[in-house]
Amino acid sequence: MRLSIICTFFLMPLFVFAQQVGNTQITGVIKGAVSKNITLITGEQHKSSGQQSFDARLNSNDEFTFIVPLTEPQFAVLQYGRNIFANIYIEPGDQLRIDIDGNDFVKGMTFSGTGGANNRVLKFYWEQHPEVQSQFQMKQYKKGGMYYTVAPDIDKKMTTLGYTSFEQDMRQVRDGKLATISSYERSYPEISPTFVRFMRSEVEYEWAYNMLLYGYAFGYKNGVPDSYFDFANNVLINDDGLVSSPKYRRYIKGWMNYKYDKGTKAATNQYIGQYELAKQLLSGKTQSWFQSDVLTRGLHKSDLGIMIDPYNEYVSGTLYYEYAEPVLTKFYEKNLYAVGSPAPNFSLTDINGNLVSLSDFAGKVVYLDFWATWCPPCLKKLGMMQHVSTQISRSDVVFIHISLDRTEEEWRNTLSSRVTSGIHLYAQGGYKADVVQRFSVKAIPEYYIISKNGTFVQKPSTVNAYSIQECLEKLP
Repeated sequence: MRLSIICTFFLMPLFVFAQQVGNTQITGVIKGAVSKNITLITGEQHKSSGQQSFDARLNSNDEFTFIVPLTEPQFAVLQYGRNIFANIYIEPGDQLRIDIDGNDFVKGMTFSGTGGANNRVLKFYWEQHPEVQSQFQMKQYKKGGMYYTVAPDIDKKMTTLGYTSFEQDMRQVRDGKLATISSYERSYPEISPTFVRFMRSEVEYEWAYNMLLYGYAFGYKNGVPDSYFDFANNVLINDDGLVSSPKYRRYIKGWMNYKYDKGTKAATNQYIGQYELAKQLLSGKTQSWFQSDVLTRGLHKSDLGIMIDPYNEYVSGTLYYEYAEPVLTKFYEKNLYAVGSPAPNFSLTDINGNLVSLSDFAGKVVYLDFWATWCPPCLKKLGMMQHVSTQISRSDVVFIHISLDRTEEEWRNTLSSRVTSGIHLYAQGGYKADVVQRFSVKAIPEYYIISKNGTFVQKPSTVNAYSIQECLEKLP
């Protein structure tokens, strides 16, 4: 395993330079600006494990400039202040100018330059066909191994209409949106063919996704016949030019999850099963992106040993390295904390002001917990581990609890009012603290079990007092 890891990460620089990129320039001015900072968030999340954002500061004339390398046409977001977001469309090589009214940031935008016409039309389109932007308003359905999200208005139709009425309604919505795009194409011949194709694909794959979810989630209830899914025969699932489209990717993920769930399920692990299924159904860039995505999800949810073979096959065989970064990053993160890997050392101050290091407990089993007083599940788990610490039969187990509280005072006040055992440490800086970064804690409560020789051990598959105590008791 170690050799394959070393080879993989030597390949990473090749992934970076294999792309042909186009520098896209976005300039503008904010009249009546109340903040000097503006952020551009690009839409290349499918090619990166983190959000791609660029910050700019307004000059003395309230002007800003972004110069970003793009490889694909995409939607992007301008963020101004904490809660103001505006959607734009950009292509590699665009020279887009945006003039903005600071008092009405979204509606007060005007566009010019290369890409200006595309964004003027996009603004008209979204005013005519608004979409739900907040994920908190979306409805969710768990089917197979995936959560499907849908806008509230579509969800209402799914729960109230029979399948023939739903088919007809979705067709009318789709055709109406496509007609709008066709009218823009006639009225604004300066918009780019790539933009027109991108917009049409967003409409087509939104329709296909809603059709799929209805049949998948409500098919049994509403007597949907097998022939209902014939709509998918006319939906293209291998288009190299559409991988940058969010709705294309959403449909592909939903369709592959559906096909695996309704198929023979030859693989016991659903992520590996879908990875293998992609060899049959997908090709080109779509296959490479999807396999990277499903392996990334599999590495997050599954044991590293199960995922290692398809991972090695993918990184050594893909022809489209631009999509490999998310799975490379997840593998590195997973391997860093894999069973048998050494736990990183740290030093923090305890409740009494004493400096405590993980290395102080060499030769002991360590239960290491990350928590905060503002996290109700964390407090519940803290109480659960208090019970475990009093019930465990061996004396060489150390319980260490690291707080990510906003202030040390909140941490101390909470501990003073609770019955707690173990060693309590405070991580200044919360999620930005060095110890949090070292252990790659993304959410709390989070915990690790460390063996006597300082390496990570396999955590129980279920998180309850019994399973954790049993794990601690059985360790050598």
